[in-house]
Amino acid sequence: MIQSFFGLVVSLIVLIWSCEFAIKNSILVSKIFNIREIFVGIFIIAIGTSLPEFAATFQALQMGAEGIVAGNLVGSNIANILLVGGIMVFPLKSLNVAKQDQSTAIFFICFSILFFFLIFFDFTLGTKFSLVFILLLILFFYFELKKPSEEDNFSHEKNSQSTIFIISKIIAFIFLFFSSRFFIAYAQNLTELLGVAETTVGITVVAFGTSLPEVVATIIAIIKKQNNLAVGNILGSNIANIFGITLIAIFMNGQINYYNLLTFIDKWIFLLVSIIFFLMISKKMAGKILSSGLIFAYLSYFTYLYL
Repeated sequence: MIQSFFGLVVSLIVLIWSCEFAIKNSILVSKIFNIREIFVGIFIIAIGTSLPEFAATFQALQMGAEGIVAGNLVGSNIANILLVGGIMVFPLKSLNVAKQDQSTAIFFICFSILFFFLIFFDFTLGTKFSLVFILLLILFFYFELKKPSEEDNFSHEKNSQSTIFIISKIIAFIFLFFSSRFFIAYAQNLTELLGVAETTVGITVVAFGTSLPEVVATIIAIIKKQNNLAVGNILGSNIANIFGITLIAIFMNGQINYYNLLTFIDKWIFLLVSIIFFLMISKKMAGKILSSGLIFAYLSYFTYLYL
């Protein structure tokens, strides 16, 4: 028991450190390549911080623990909105997002509603669904890339500096990936020691742990007053989880069916928090009261699962 908890903590420390190293200068990417900050949040920070979820999925599938896969996906998205989103809006009076970036939130809510139907009804997702998912991702990428950069005049770094910067990010993401492998292994040990369901551990312990990089990324972005980066991180991470985890499961197992892996409550909370976050963006909602409510809701849900 002590060894499992110790291993869990150590792997989390390495995971958080590698994440912080990977994202602390990610704003420079927008300057080097002249792209929008929210795009960096969606495609660089979000995908990078979603690597633990992907690694957890890979490990769980190898161990035949589909409950952890389903719990990790739904739990991570819930944690990203209630916990990470709650932290994000705490110091803000208004959640201001550039007008051209609000369409990203529309993609997010559409993907979330689609996924809700796939988990609420008894669908077995196989190769045909994977092709649909890939086409939707291509469509999403296309519309995001078409949007113009918010600023036109950036000082471009030297090629050598840019190369070193990119290599350092790749190395950080490698550390992120392997630290998460150890994390999921110790998490599965705890399911046996504590005698709880895999899905419950997936939604709570695994999802909370793999969402910590998003917490770090959001705190750094808010400190640097990069609201679009923080919003993009949450939107991109949740979209990456929906598509990435599902596609990994299909490619490794040939199919995945979430219907019996998640409870009725888990499914509806997934949809509810997705709608809440969409409304937060569209209505520019923020502040300490909202922040406290989101974090309290997450802690209450976390507690409920173990009662």
